Order: sequence, then structure tokens, then C-alpha cells
Amino acid sequence: MPDRPLLAFLWTLLLLTSSAHSWAAELTLEQAQRVFPSAETVTPLNGKAPAYSVRSARKNLGYAFTTNELAPISAYSGKPINTVVALGEDGLIKAVEILHHEEPILVLGLSDADMKAFIDQFVGKKTTDRIRVGAHGREGYIGIDGISGATITTMVLTSSVNKSVHRVAQAYGIPRSSTPAMPGMSDAPTLILAEEIPAWQFMWENRAVELIVVSLALLLLLAILFFQDWLVEHTVLFHRLRVGYLLFTVFFIGYYCSAQLSVINLLAFFHSIGGGFSWDTLLMAPVVFLLWAFVAISIILWGRGVYCGWLCPFGAAQDLISKLANRLGFEGYRIPPRVHERLWAIKYFILIALVGLSLDSMVNAAKLAEVEPFKTVFILHFMREPIFAIYALGLLALSAVNSKFYCKYLCPLGAGLSFVTRFRIFDWLRRRNQCGKPCQSCAHQCQIAAIKPTGEIIDNECHYCLECQVTYWDQHRCPPLAEKRKKRENREKKARGVIASDS
Repeated sequence: MPDRPLLAFLWTLLLLTSSAHSWAAELTLEQAQRVFPSAETVTPLNGKAPAYSVRSARKNLGYAFTTNELAPISAYSGKPINTVVALGEDGLIKAVEILHHEEPILVLGLSDADMKAFIDQFVGKKTTDRIRVGAHGREGYIGIDGISGATITTMVLTSSVNKSVHRVAQAYGIPRSSTPAMPGMSDAPTLILAEEIPAWQFMWENRAVELIVVSLALLLLLAILFFQDWLVEHTVLFHRLRVGYLLFTVFFIGYYCSAQLSVINLLAFFHSIGGGFSWDTLLMAPVVFLLWAFVAISIILWGRGVYCGWLCPFGAAQDLISKLANRLGFEGYRIPPRVHERLWAIKYFILIALVGLSLDSMVNAAKLAEVEPFKTVFILHFMREPIFAIYALGLLALSAVNSKFYCKYLCPLGAGLSFVTRFRIFDWLRRRNQCGKPCQSCAHQCQIAAIKPTGEIIDNECHYCLECQVTYWDQHRCPPLAEKRKKRENREKKARGVIASDS
């Protein structure tokens, strides 16, 4: 099992990414030709903002600049999306092209046509426009359509283009006034723009209903955790509540909110720490941010099992399939303990490989991160290449035979979260002296096989489903309690027999 030295090793590797890449550089003619095909010369402007005058053989074409030089904003991958923007002397955006990015969704999941359709929406917008994804009809803003499943990517790209255009326009007075100031002159007219609402605040306002519903669900989960001893004694109520919560997790958090957490989130977070941390980017996905905040708290208090057992949509889907299979009479197959313990290591090897690949490129890491079927199921809704859909469906079907197979053996996110579990504060999962010595009832029932033959719960692997606690308090399922109950019943029978004979 991975220990603290491995955790320290992973942390060190991630911090080293701060110096891994640097893309800010002077604009080349080749790059300028991406947005001005007839460009022949590129001349830097000697002003307050790094921009370039672009000419053809016959005339001035306009201005070109890169967002990495003017407004680098960390995106979903934890690194900026570098684009080249063409701005005409009339103050209109002529073209936008992506020069470099490491966004997973742009590599695997989106077509070139999707991205071109999104970028083309910038063309024709003015320097004074405040462009915002999804702001259609909002006063003071020009709305453009986002891309489903790529919210953070499109919002960061939009914000970066917006800020770059405004900065260049203000520095050089674009569009020119009737007494045009020469490029680079300090007396260029200043464009005054009203204060913008931060992009993340706009998203929080738009998704207020989702945030309220998820917040209430998280409060309910906290109540379940704090009153778990009472709840698990009421078996029927607990099981109905748990199934209902799992259904909510799959269909509301997963399908409706598309808020399945991913190992890419973890990698991007650590990369952003190394390369320029920004709360704004994290806040652009409100429900995901709320879930990560809850995970950060719950993992310290109870361990990673709270997320894996209650809030992971793919994990919840597997759990529900397993429960349905049991109801229909299918007996699950339990992998032999020695094999099971060795299969556990796979997800840690995947995590290490992901960290290593991400040091070179998040694009490469994203390709390996396809071991997570989350994007296929909850973002793209199986609408992608057959191999990905078959893989995701296969894992779901496999859970009917071996419960939560993916979670136990393949999930790098679970592996990453398990490190922090070592520092949890509470240990509320009760055990008896007889657990494992000789009683194996809970161990046989645990769908994750996270209970040792000696009776101890393996905290790094436990999904906090509380089924062992249901057994712990059940006088018919827990052998030590069942033995006490039988002795008590026998004493009561004898007492009744004595009373009957005396009467």
C-alpha cells in the first residue's frame, strides 16, 4: 500500500511543474498568418500592451496579439489556453485561433467543428463589447453559446480574449479617433468600460437552483453521518434513504449537473499551485467547486469513503446495479483475497503514471485519464466513439457480478483521495472484540472487501456505505449480538416456565 514517502514523491513531482512550460513569447509571422493569412510583416508596438502591427504588401491589416502575453488565465488543465487574436483598425475582432492548450476536453471529446463554431462567435465583436458565455439577454453583455461539457474551458478562453482585447484597445485607442494617435503614443484615447461582474459570479448566479439543491443534499449527508448510529438501527429506513441518495447522486449530480469529480481536477489543482493559482478558475464550475469543498472537509473528518460511497455518480451507479442484481437473485463473484489485495495496487500505479505524464503534458495525462469512464457517461452521455461507450457499459455491467469493480481496482481519483484519509480525525465505524476473532460476518458482506480477516477496517479502501454498521447493531445479523439475544430469550422462556409451573 502507498505510504507517506510515495505521497511526498507525488507532491514533489507536481510542484516541479511550475517551471515545466512557458509559452509567452513574441508573436511570429507564422502565428500572425493564422489570423491574417495575407500578412507579410509583424512589427511590435512600443506601448503599454504587448501587441503587434500586421501588414500585407499593400496595407495595414490591423493588430495581432496573444492572450498569454496579455491575460494568461489558468483553465481546466491548470494551464492557460494561448490564443492569437486579430483586431482590425475599425475595432472589430477579425479572428481568433488557438495556438496552444492542454485542455483534456479539447483533445478527447470535442470535434474540431465544435471548437471552430465556438471561436467563430468572437468574429465581428467590438472592442467595447463585454462578451460572456451564456449571457444572452443580460444587460451590458454580449452573449455567446458555450460548449456542453467544456464550461470552464470556454469561459476561461472567453475571459482571456475579452481582457486581452480590452487591454490592447485601451492602450492604443482602438478604434482610432479622428485625430489618430500613432501606435505606442501615450496620448492614445482611453476607452472607459463599466466594471464587469467576475465570470465565476455570473456562473453562480445562473446555477443558483442547482447550488441550493446540492447544498441541501450535502446537509442531509452530514446529518446521516452525525446520526449514523441511530439511523443504521432502523434498517428499512436507512436502506431506503441510501438508495434514494444514490439515485439523486446519479441523476442530479451526475447527469443534470455534470458534476462528476475527476482525477484531472486533482492534477489541474496542483499544476495551478505550481504555475499561478487562481480562485477564479476554480469557482467557474460552481457545483464541482461545492463538491470539492465538501470532499476537502469530509475527507479530513471521516476519510475519502464519504465521497466514494455517497457522492460519486459513477460509484453510485455501480452500487445501484449491484443492489438490483442481488434483488434479482444474481450472486456476486468475490475475487480471492490474495488476488484482490494485489489488484488494489493497479489504481495507484495508474495515479503515478498520470502524475508523471502530466509533468510533460496534461494532454498526454488526459489520454491515460480515459481510464475514468466519467466523461463518457455523464458529460458526453455515451455520444462518442464506440470503444469508449463499450468500456463504460462494460464496467457498469461488471458491477452486477463484482460490486464496484472499477472503484476497487482502477479508479485513480480514489487512489489520490486515499492519501489524505490517513489523517482523518474521526473513527466512528464501530467494531467489537469478536470482529475477525472469529466473526467474519461483516467481512463477507463488505462489497469493497475493505475489512481484514482479523476484523480491522481498511480505512484507505472503505467507502463508508455503513452496511457493516447495520450488521453491528442488528441482533439477527451480528453473531455476537445474536448469541446474546438467544441467551436472553432462553432466560425469558425459563422465567416464563417457572412462573407457569408455580401458578
